[in-house]
Amino acid sequence: MIRQETDKNFQMEVLTALKNMSNIVIISYSCIEDTEEKIKFVLAKILEMHQKEEIFTPILSCIKELIANATKANAKKIMIEEGKIKDPEDIIDVIAKVRSILNEDAILEYGLKAKEHHLQTRIYFKLYNKNLIIEVINNLPLSDKEKRKINDRIEKSSKYDNIAEFYMENPDPEAEGMGLGISMIVVLLKNINISHRNFMITTDGENKTYAKILVPLG
Repeated sequence: MIRQETDKNFQMEVLTALKNMSNIVIISYSCIEDTEEKIKFVLAKILEMHQKEEIFTPILSCIKELIANATKANAKKIMIEEGKIKDPEDIIDVIAKVRSILNEDAILEYGLKAKEHHLQTRIYFKLYNKNLIIEVINNLPLSDKEKRKINDRIEKSSKYDNIAEFYMENPDPEAEGMGLGISMIVVLLKNINISHRNFMITTDGENKTYAKILVPLG
């Protein structure tokens, strides 16, 4: 009953925010069902308002992938601090360790740890000039090397129409991080006629990483 009341309050707040053209933000520490349901509600209402319901599934998949990347980045940092990852440059070990916590119980555990470490992910929904701007902000920075690799992967994957074809021609042993997920987002957007130029990942180099998708609604 409490959860239903909370959901009802959340829905009313969302509808009021959309009526007033206010930004909506959802804070996440891990990929739990409650967070996903809230994101689904916000996205569905925005797309309904603009008769764009047909792009709901691919856009939701993009958002979920960005949150998953942020969750894995947080978990990796915590595992380094805990000493479970000895050498962050040992890609094979990092992949194995991160994959070991990609189940429901472990994700929840690391979500609680992320909260303790103040490692949150913020998901913003902003309506501006007949566009929906979705921004996923994680409070961990990217290195210059990571940023270059991400931009290269976005550019490369924009030439493909399906993710399987891209991955077959561009195998990446580091795909547990952002690699394969980033490519999937680019291909999903391309399949609903949204340019890869509408998707970008940047960092301030010190505290945050910003992933942004601009969705035309006009």
